[in-house]
Amino acid sequence: MRILAAPDKFKHCCDARQAAAAIARGVRDAARQAEVVELPLSDGGEGTLDALAKAFPLRVKCRVLDALGREVDAEIALDASRKAALVESAQACGLWRLQEHERNPLHTSTFGVGQLVARALDEGVSRVVIGLGGSATSDGGAGMAQALGVRFMSGKGELPRLTGDGLTRISAIDASGLDKRMRKVEVTALCDVNMGLIGPSGATRKYVIQKGGTTGAVDKLELGLALLAEMVKQINPKADPQDEGSGAAGGLGFGISTLLGGRLQAGSRAVLELLGFDKLLENTALVITGEGSYDEQTPDGKIVCEVARFCGRAGVPCVVLAGSVVPELEIAGVTAAFEISRFGARKQDALDSGTINLQRFARHVTRLFAARPQGRA
Repeated sequence: MRILAAPDKFKHCCDARQAAAAIARGVRDAARQAEVVELPLSDGGEGTLDALAKAFPLRVKCRVLDALGREVDAEIALDASRKAALVESAQACGLWRLQEHERNPLHTSTFGVGQLVARALDEGVSRVVIGLGGSATSDGGAGMAQALGVRFMSGKGELPRLTGDGLTRISAIDASGLDKRMRKVEVTALCDVNMGLIGPSGATRKYVIQKGGTTGAVDKLELGLALLAEMVKQINPKADPQDEGSGAAGGLGFGISTLLGGRLQAGSRAVLELLGFDKLLENTALVITGEGSYDEQTPDGKIVCEVARFCGRAGVPCVVLAGSVVPELEIAGVTAAFEISRFGARKQDALDSGTINLQRFARHVTRLFAARPQGRA
């Protein structure tokens, strides 16, 4: 019997590798003879380099600016055989790099992501894949574009490194200085959410608070991003902030598609395709996946939802383990979803015992699955 342990990260608790290892331990506790495959996943955000390590096996270290403009160590990944590079935007502008009191999308920038892309170009690649998600930013990709040579002008001249707060000062965009190497490179962005940038159902209103913003910041960023979109449209008439994926990583999706000529792709599906997930499901008896919160955001492009879709098509049972579960949520392909936190436990206690609970529930799920009548999922 082969069981696939294929979770996403559990935010503030454990990364996807640790989660997969905990699930695998639980499976082996219950079924020592089982073949367990550990497959840590990512939807394009934090952990993408690790999730796609087999597809992009080489690592290159570099120094870039984080979301607050401080120098940090980061990495990109390469597939030399295909002349392709993988950039994880969260390596530069990830929310994980900032202390809670430092988080404010009015003051953060994606400049470091542009530096990561430039480092990939230095390697002579012909394709750059950029994972989007887990960002501390909401600058529409303006900072990234600046790092690659695009100039943003105000009435007083060129604007310095842009943050979300500076978007309302843009009066024109000059893309003539964009790194010429970008013309010869195919760019694909793996979007962790499929929504547009602005508007009542856009990513700005939905995620800015999670990045440390206030309701006032939401309104200011909506205004600034709408102005950015208007300015971009003057040099790229096809630019549309409502395109699916434009809102990913605080608008990085928008900047990549409109200023770099990149293609936006659902990150979850792309990651699973790059991993050959369909092939992995062959001869697999059960998939155990998971994430921190199994809720109304899960269907918005999250990896757990895509895993369930693949499993549903292949006829493989799929069980979700999550720190919290919305009971009424139904997603095609999900056989069952279990909340692993102890009822009534304090949030910090639940986070501290996350991997222990993952192991425990994986053990219970495996025992129940092994005890089922043969021929039934």
